Amino acid sequence: MSGVVGFEVVKGIARIHLNAPEKGNALSDRMVRELTQALTQADQDVHAHAILLTGAGENFCSGGDLNDFRAATQKSLDEGYQDIQSSMALFALGFQLRTPLVARIQGSVRGGGVGLVAMAHLAVADIHATFALPEVQLGLFPFGIFPLLARALGPRRALELALSGRVFDVDDAQDYGLVHAASTDSLGVAEDYAHTLASRSPLALTTGLEAYNHLTDPGSWPLDYLGLLRQLTFKSDTLATNVQEFLARQRQSPQN
Repeated sequence: MSGVVGFEVVKGIARIHLNAPEKGNALSDRMVRELTQALTQADQDVHAHAILLTGAGENFCSGGDLNDFRAATQKSLDEGYQDIQSSMALFALGFQLRTPLVARIQGSVRGGGVGLVAMAHLAVADIHATFALPEVQLGLFPFGIFPLLARALGPRRALELALSGRVFDVDDAQDYGLVHAASTDSLGVAEDYAHTLASRSPLALTTGLEAYNHLTDPGSWPLDYLGLLRQLTFKSDTLATNVQEFLARQRQSPQN
């Protein structure tokens, strides 16, 4: 069976493609594992001097997969504890990558998808893209992506967006520092960024990103602690109820 994340290295660019458009490229457990592997592989490939992250279909990434959220609410504490490392590994890469990451964003970007945008060193969005951190509406806080959001937006703006769950547009995303450019040809602009970066000195890029990571890394303990808080939240009765109700509405909706 083919994967849900495409990967290839062409002319110095590692191209990583989220390929589950029927689910809005939601971050299912499988998507997280494959994306973590692809980013790690790209960062270690001596022939890859830049990484271009894209998503298939109308939406770049719709956030976490609620079916996996429902399964997580039913796991024991022991099982949940074992999940911490894998659940946090993807976004921990945001403080480890030494190859510049360019993201092209379109459509509805929610939850963990916003975390991927914050992880990117350069982010280019379609002019109609929208963003939100809706986890609070389910009874969650975006623990896994919060360090990246705080780095990209500043702690207080990140907190406001996480607590409100409000939708914001691409103009706001640029004002907040989440997105670097917006265009009607977002893919073309992102491609240009990636090609430009791939033409730069690999040593300059690697050492520059090492310096950036050291300056902005929150340390391993806070990330582990946030993972524990995340797993604790999955034991909430409120979350379990809200996820069940949301999935039920999705099944009844004719457009889903």
